[in-house]
Amino acid sequence: MSKDAKSEVVLELDNVRSGYGRMEVLRGISLHVCRGEVVCLIGANGAGKSTTLNTVCGLVRVRSGEVRLFGENTADFTRDRLVRNGLSQVPEGRKLFSDMTVQENLELGAYLRKDKDGIARDREHVYSLFPVLRERSHQMAGSLSGGEQQMCAIARALMSRPKILLLDEPSLGLAPILVKQIFQILETLKDEGRTVFLVEQNARMALSMADRGYVLQTGNLVREGPGRELLEDEEVRKAYLGK
Repeated sequence: MSKDAKSEVVLELDNVRSGYGRMEVLRGISLHVCRGEVVCLIGANGAGKSTTLNTVCGLVRVRSGEVRLFGENTADFTRDRLVRNGLSQVPEGRKLFSDMTVQENLELGAYLRKDKDGIARDREHVYSLFPVLRERSHQMAGSLSGGEQQMCAIARALMSRPKILLLDEPSLGLAPILVKQIFQILETLKDEGRTVFLVEQNARMALSMADRGYVLQTGNLVREGPGRELLEDEEVRKAYLGK
């Protein structure tokens, strides 16, 4: 990927304020994600991490400021237009259709696409990324283990062929060995040149693999920089890394 391509801004939040009812959660945050980057957002519980992703996806209304996708203000975008324009989210808690099979969940991920051959190729690709899903393709998604469900949720999101993938707490509730597997998958997506915006409670692992990171504290961004630099930041270490 050329330097110019990687410097293209895919997603940008410009002085965004949002919240629920009378409660303001995000208090004027600005951040960006460039093409081919993995960018993580870390912070304590209640800091506003999931609200950030839900604001990007239009689930939480922007009160002021702008969310821009490829430079275009998304204020009037419908959910399907966001997907058509390249945004796909893996929500916290997976949100699979539990009474449908793995394959049916993957097909729903591609519901806006019409290119049957491309869909078939992408299905084979996600099965190569997640071999266990091929084995479980005709199994009900609700009967999968927690780690398998997370893999299915990521695979479903990839089936829309996103230009940017939003991941909300992909390691939440998983055993350490499964957390390691999920981050290995994220490393593979990074190697493929995917653009990823990651919200993650496991700050150490997220910062270790991210190109850049932001630290959110009670609705305000208090730190930003390369992932490795944030790992060495004394305040970040004390607050989020247990040192």
